[in-house]
Amino acid sequence: MGDPVARVALAIPVQNLFDYRIPPGLDEKVLPGSRLRVPFGRGVRIGYCVERTDHSEFPDLKVIEAVIDDQPLISEELMRLVRWTADYYIAPLGEVIESAVPRPVRDGKLKSIPWVRSLDLSIAAGKGSGKEVRQKILEYLAGVDQPLPMRRLKENCSSSDSPIRTLERRGALEVFRAPPPEFGIPGMEVVAGEEPWRRPSPHQLASEQREAIDAIGAAMDPLTFRTFLLHGVTGSGKTEVYIQCVSKALEAGRGALVLVPEISLTPQVVERFTERLGPVSVLHSLLPPSERSLHYQRLRSGEVKVAIGARSAIFAPVPNLGVIIVDESHESSYKQENTPRYHARDLAVVRASQSGVPCVLGSATPSLESLENASTGRYQLLSLPHRISGRSLATVEIVDRRADRSRALLSERLIQEIGRTLAREEQVLLFLNRRGFARNIHCPQCGFVLRCEDCDIGLTYHKRSDRSLCHYCGSVKPLPRECPDCSFTGIRQQRPGTEKLEETLQSLFRDTTIDRLDRDTATSSKRLEKILRKFRDGETRVLIGTQMIAKGHDIPGVTLVGVIDADLALSVPDFRAAERTAQLLCQVSGRAGRGVLPGRVLIQTQQPEHYAIAAAKEQDLEGLRRHEEATRRLLAYPPYGHLARVLIEDPDEQRAIESAAGIGEQLHSKAEKEAKILGPAPAPLARLRGRFRQHLLVKSTDRGAIHRLIRSIVGYRPRWSSSRVTIDIDPQSIV
Repeated sequence: MGDPVARVALAIPVQNLFDYRIPPGLDEKVLPGSRLRVPFGRGVRIGYCVERTDHSEFPDLKVIEAVIDDQPLISEELMRLVRWTADYYIAPLGEVIESAVPRPVRDGKLKSIPWVRSLDLSIAAGKGSGKEVRQKILEYLAGVDQPLPMRRLKENCSSSDSPIRTLERRGALEVFRAPPPEFGIPGMEVVAGEEPWRRPSPHQLASEQREAIDAIGAAMDPLTFRTFLLHGVTGSGKTEVYIQCVSKALEAGRGALVLVPEISLTPQVVERFTERLGPVSVLHSLLPPSERSLHYQRLRSGEVKVAIGARSAIFAPVPNLGVIIVDESHESSYKQENTPRYHARDLAVVRASQSGVPCVLGSATPSLESLENASTGRYQLLSLPHRISGRSLATVEIVDRRADRSRALLSERLIQEIGRTLAREEQVLLFLNRRGFARNIHCPQCGFVLRCEDCDIGLTYHKRSDRSLCHYCGSVKPLPRECPDCSFTGIRQQRPGTEKLEETLQSLFRDTTIDRLDRDTATSSKRLEKILRKFRDGETRVLIGTQMIAKGHDIPGVTLVGVIDADLALSVPDFRAAERTAQLLCQVSGRAGRGVLPGRVLIQTQQPEHYAIAAAKEQDLEGLRRHEEATRRLLAYPPYGHLARVLIEDPDEQRAIESAAGIGEQLHSKAEKEAKILGPAPAPLARLRGRFRQHLLVKSTDRGAIHRLIRSIVGYRPRWSSSRVTIDIDPQSIV
């Protein structure tokens, strides 16, 4: 019998696995999930063992060169999840695995700092130079019963490294390296019987909260897979339900996974969970690589049992899962927009099913797909229809701007309300879902528009950096002082963004502390936390922002929310435009009146009669659903049908058209009667990052028919090698 064989996934854009022979010296080390160094072509690549077998249909297999890690990087549970992900989303398994394991973890980057631990403080400080400092260090350490960062010891004792190292050589103390203090104190274990997850709620639970917790708890003891849709209005106490469910998992010795849609929500969620449950691991892209790696490793080791993070945290290595929670489950940001194009909300349900644990999808504005699943019994609906402590929802007023000839960014009505709110020493939140200073830079004389040379989009002017920027590819141009076509010097800027709004507010309310939260200001996790902390503490009176401020934040002092250009997204060529507009407006409206004082919301719009605006005003998602149902059923759009999108991109427009036509012919030749193919046609955003874009949509009420049809083109190669083909199952955007 020959050597065993490993089936290996490589992080390359191909669907198949590769067989390699396992040499005798590595037989016990090559396990499913192991990271391997294997020969490939004329070079060497890193691959992942997916499974072992005793034979291969291929002769003369190449031999695995080395096993990289001491233990498999991917657990058996996560391997099942990534294999399902690759199969369902028709993505290369190696690329899915690479997306599941953050690069800092693969690179082995761990942040550490020097710490000091006392050993024998009876040792004398000695004589000679530095005696006084050494004595001061010994006296200071005598009053400390745990290790402390060396930096802190140096600051408190006005010491340099030398006196500390001298005492180390004499055996008085030990200097060692460990993670920084935000990850805990090294060597200090939790005292027996000290169980932070048993801390009681600071608020008395409402009956609806108790019913929801009891229903989810019944699926946790004994553990049973079930998906719950927790539909609670803003401020109804959904987070408390999450905390109680995680507490139940910890009491049972199990772990928990909590997903949030926006990085901006992470600090607040982490703070609340840590306060009640003890240490958690945080996973999101704004963390420094070494910190992200450390959080991941603490989960793998079982040192920490709760993971909180954004989309990619669905692959967090939480051992012995007890519950999965997806907050704001309606959010489109849970959908990955590059390969592999998975949806973290849907993967949460799949992972819960594979692990046999309950999954909780929470939202004040559930997606129509989730509402349909609840109505058909696939999800169990739990409702929190009232705010906690009997607080009422904010009153919503629509400000019709069609007759306003001033074209000012803020209506007189909103300016008056801001002034009154500030005079009462309350806080204001202003929402405009467009960053930068101005988007439309044009010449009113000849019609010239400053556009990106690589994308089919106008540039946005950023005043603080004095540059015009493409928000898709990042290309930069200076703001022209005169029209490049006709030399007219009156270049205008329209469609203002958050930077312009901030400038306007500063001119109107000069003595008011105003801050801004968007992708331009939240450049790091620390900067993000600082902006939010200042607002929570009341230091900032007015916070301006994009959708980063629209959901999840609980600031009791906010009594006024103003929405500028509420109908901004209604013009997007996407069948979900009305649904997303209503959801976003409901979410941002929910930031007002979360404390003891009532809240008010002013929504400025050019389309006050639109049903999405009306649904947001009345918080009537059922009305929105009824309005959308007929059209979506007729067109077989979700939730009454399924979609797949095939996107073809090429630097040459004609080649993109020809490649798309070839794929269209291939699809039509394999089409089943249950599936309908639309296109090829130019994508709504017809050029992006220097590539022309064509796309096709495949629709069907039969999910299997779509997968069979899309798999039929996986091996198809367009006529032009420069053409790039992307498959998107269950697309959330068709732009």
